[in-house]
Amino acid sequence: MADMTTIPGSFEGLQEAFLPAKATGVNKTVQFDFTGAEAGTWTLTVRDGTLSYHQGPAENPNATVTVDSEDWLKILRGELNGMTAFTTGKLKVKGDMMLVAQFQTWFQPPS
Repeated sequence: MADMTTIPGSFEGLQEAFLPAKATGVNKTVQFDFTGAEAGTWTLTVRDGTLSYHQGPAENPNATVTVDSEDWLKILRGELNGMTAFTTGKLKVKGDMMLVAQFQTWFQPPS
């Protein structure tokens, strides 16, 4: 099981929780710009039911999410509601807003 207390671990966790059938026909790239304790840029790509990720910027992301690394980890662990983070300005989205709303449907919810 992935370590959901670090940014690299969070992407491993997303890989483990990914539901390929929910992302059939999806071809999107999301760039994550993290601030705070684990500042850095990561890219997550979904291509027709497959998920890949790497550290570093995307060439041409469909959406860019900017969020404090601790807040991101809390969202993934179910300790912070993603919509609440967005509406309070803790999570910012540039680009395809609907993509980020759809994002959570591609993964099993935290247990």
